[in-house]
Amino acid sequence: MHILNIGILAHVDAGKTSLTERLLFETGVIDRLGSVDDGSTQTDTGEIERRRGITIRTAVAAFTLGDLRVNLVDTPGHADFVAEVERALGVLDGAVLVLSAVEGVQPHTRVLMKTLRRLRLPTLIFVNKIDRAGARERELLADIRRRLSPYSVALNTVDGIGGRAARTRAVASVREAAEVLAERDDGLLELLVDGKEPGYGQVRAALARQCAAGAACPVVFGSALTGQGVAELLDAFSLLPAVHRPSPETDATRTPEVDATRTPETEATRTPGADATRTPGAPRATVLPSSGPRPARRWPPCGYAPASCAPASS
Repeated sequence: MHILNIGILAHVDAGKTSLTERLLFETGVIDRLGSVDDGSTQTDTGEIERRRGITIRTAVAAFTLGDLRVNLVDTPGHADFVAEVERALGVLDGAVLVLSAVEGVQPHTRVLMKTLRRLRLPTLIFVNKIDRAGARERELLADIRRRLSPYSVALNTVDGIGGRAARTRAVASVREAAEVLAERDDGLLELLVDGKEPGYGQVRAALARQCAAGAACPVVFGSALTGQGVAELLDAFSLLPAVHRPSPETDATRTPEVDATRTPETEATRTPGADATRTPGAPRATVLPSSGPRPARRWPPCGYAPASCAPASS
């Protein structure tokens, strides 16, 4: 089994815990979405966390996609608890840095990104809250490239940004991504100089290499509240370098962090296109559609897909 230990990091109130909750819901681990406001999320379990709606202690939740097990590490967002975040970074294979589409890049966001870049930890950026008034896309992407990473590549785009009807869709062309990645890829640079259009497979391979090296940052726009963009984020996990480890079938092979925070009833195996299979006796997952139809997905996902999913082997 391949395992990804992924940290969810953010400036406070960017929607980090809500995104964790949505990922667990969309993958069939939980039957009902919890809320930070009413203290019903899976990872904020302490009395103070539930009462104040903040994360204080690092918490771990897990889900399985095909032969990939993902351990999500939900970290505190307040700068006061940065030591707790730093303690978790040493065990991570990658990170999801969450931004608000309204507030954008905030002070603690930059601190976190500097740390991730120093460690060369593969990082995905999830721009949350595209359904809120004042949300931005192109302007914010330019700001991300200027203040966080110049090699940031948008995997999707948004129609109707700034309202509850906001919807995400795949970008129409790989050319912009190729131009960003060409600075570190001679093959792409040669194609662009010769006036040729790079193929999807070439661009995705370059993005995967640069992401694994901690150089390029895939960017996904979405909303943890409505579920928009979450499928694309799950697809983007294929760009992170998973580690092959023994299958966690017994307590002896499970990591202490997972054992300490999860039980068999809170883990699930989900095959795309099929219902989630749960521990015998556990309630069956009912994965409701987000605010808009979701396209059929498969695993391994295709990651960066322009107009449609190309074969994973391309």
